[in-house]
Amino acid sequence: MSNINVKRAVENIRSGTNIYTPLVETIVNAIQAVEVGAPPKGRVEILVHRSAQQELEGGLPPVESFTVIDNGIGFNDENRDSFDTLYTDHKIAQGGKGFGRFTCLKYFDDLIIESVFAAADGRRKRSFRMGKKTDIIVDEKVEDCPEGEIGSRVTMHAVKDRRFPDKQVKTIARTLVERLLPYFIDADYRCPEIGIAEEDGTGRIVLNNFVTNQLAAM
Repeated sequence: MSNINVKRAVENIRSGTNIYTPLVETIVNAIQAVEVGAPPKGRVEILVHRSAQQELEGGLPPVESFTVIDNGIGFNDENRDSFDTLYTDHKIAQGGKGFGRFTCLKYFDDLIIESVFAAADGRRKRSFRMGKKTDIIVDEKVEDCPEGEIGSRVTMHAVKDRRFPDKQVKTIARTLVERLLPYFIDADYRCPEIGIAEEDGTGRIVLNNFVTNQLAAM
């Protein structure tokens, strides 16, 4: 169990981040989880959740939250304990600084994790939230899940202070492609399929194809 000042740690995050930072960090973590889990067809799905408040003149409601879903290795005990460590070196070989998850609480009200993982005695489901006081992990539950698909579902809930700057899924997709470009253009790397869509699955864009189409148009 951690015992740190989470609020202070979030406040001490240096400039150089923006509201896209936690989303990109979460997607990168999902990609890395797929790399380790090595499913036959790796995938990462980004769901866009909008405010229930309708805009004037029938415009798109603002984006409020994001959920990133992957079929990677899941939050097994090792990954869970790494999450619960302030400056973890768990992903240092992949360039991780052990601090990315704290940016989620800088820009969103809550970070919620649900994950199915393989244990020695079968599949388990772990769920928890990121704490805001002295514990990094709160409300944790672990239960048997014999039929669940291995992977994780990470929700950044309720953007803080102001609305998310972009509304169109295509605009968000373009920004994410720019941030994640090295994963798409490395000929020696097999990137999992990364899709983004509205919460109900409509308007889906495959970021991998987005890059291919843009290059073809050049």
